Amino acid sequence: MLNVTVAHHHPLIRRGLAQSLADGGEFTVTSYGDVDGVLAWVRAQPDSVVLASRILPGIDRLLDAVRGGELSGVPVALLGEAAVTRPTVVGVPPGVSGYLPEDADVRALAHAVHTLASGAAVLPAAWIHRAGATTARAESREAYSGAPLSLREREVLALVGEGLTNQQIGRRLGLSAGTVKSYISAVYAKCGVDNRVQAALFAHGIEVSAA
Repeated sequence: MLNVTVAHHHPLIRRGLAQSLADGGEFTVTSYGDVDGVLAWVRAQPDSVVLASRILPGIDRLLDAVRGGELSGVPVALLGEAAVTRPTVVGVPPGVSGYLPEDADVRALAHAVHTLASGAAVLPAAWIHRAGATTARAESREAYSGAPLSLREREVLALVGEGLTNQQIGRRLGLSAGTVKSYISAVYAKCGVDNRVQAALFAHGIEVSAA
């Protein structure tokens, strides 16, 4: 079973999220109200997926560990207010794998955990417009470097925006994993983004800023 760590400062929300995930029988769930517990657990269980409140006391220490590569390979998604649906500008800390609303139902949470574990980014459904518009958005927005995306790069960006992993993108487009990785690196450089979730936000027309 997948290991999931829920980190939230509010005990009722923390217990509710942890219990919802544990009840499905798919995950081994631990929960903490502080960063120290999360860091200690993840260092001992590096195959964990972390869901952490964006306003958890000490969250900067967790994000520093993510940015510094200390938690390399551990997907970390931030839990945010349900009222935030589609902000114009989203601060995306490097290394963070996604955002989830705190009131997501259990099926959405379980799906998000599996998606994170697969290496893909997770975004709230309310932020996502119909997938058919993704390529058009990516095509219409000039990359920050001034270099336009090629047709293949736009296709790859659109699929990143749909939440596909490199392997899934390769199967969809008939490309090797190494080729997909090269295209994604080019997309990052041209779009001025640093990670997969920033690229997914960019694909959906949401401006991003490093946090």
